[in-house]
Amino acid sequence: MSKQEPTFEQAMAQLEELVDKLESDDLSLDDALAHFEKGIALMRRCEGYLKGAEGKLRELLKGENGEFIEKTLGISPDSLAGGEDTDE
Repeated sequence: MSKQEPTFEQAMAQLEELVDKLESDDLSLDDALAHFEKGIALMRRCEGYLKGAEGKLRELLKGENGEFIEKTLGISPDSLAGGEDTDE
């Protein structure tokens, strides 16, 4: 039986738990290395999720002629000064 891959949110929560354990100084060297190795694997999985999401966004933002339409999503420094979101 194969183990189901964690979602992005689950992987981030696991990564945060590992960081807390590593910062606690209560681990042996072997345990710390094992936690670090698992953390690196989770970090790479999260990076893969983010790259996949970025690729989907790029596809969704392509214009009719196939050219990429660059649009900043979220809040930018300019929008903070004016109090507006840039994704309108």
